[in-house]
Amino acid sequence: MMSLERFEDLAETYGGEIARWPEAEREAARALLAVEAVRLTPVLVAAAHLDRLLDRAPAQAPDSALLGRLISAAPTAAPSSRRWIAGLSAALGLSAAAFAGVVVGVSMGRPAAAPPAVVTVASAAEPAAVVTTAVDTSTALQDAISEHSDL
Repeated sequence: MMSLERFEDLAETYGGEIARWPEAEREAARALLAVEAVRLTPVLVAAAHLDRLLDRAPAQAPDSALLGRLISAAPTAAPSSRRWIAGLSAALGLSAAAFAGVVVGVSMGRPAAAPPAVVTVASAAEPAAVVTTAVDTSTALQDAISEHSDL
C-alpha cells in the first residue's frame, strides 16, 4: 500500500493527473485515493493547478547569441597526441609493475622440498618388536614450541 507521503511526492513530481505517473505506481495511487479522497483530492487539485500554469508559460527558444556563447565556452577535446602519451605512460607503468613481479618471483626461487614429516622404522627380523616413529619438525615449529615454553 502506498503511503500518503509517497502519494504527495508523486503528485509534486508528476502532476495532478495520475495517468502521467509511473505505471507501477498508478494502481496503488488510485486505491489510496479511493480510501483517502478527502485528504488527497486537494493535493491533486493543487498539482493540476501548477500543471495548467506551466502549460500556459510560453516556450522559449534559445537565441543564436546564447547558443554561440555556450558553444564557445564548451571545453575542447585534448589533442590526440596528448591522449596517446597518456595511454603510453599508463601502459609503461603497468608493464614495469608486471616486470617487477616477475623479477621478485624468480629471485625468490622455488621452496626446497620438505623431507617427509614422519618416518616409521620396523625391523623385519623381529616382527613383534616395537615400532619406532620419528617426527622431523621444521625449525619454525621448533621455534614456536620453544616460545610457548618461555611463557
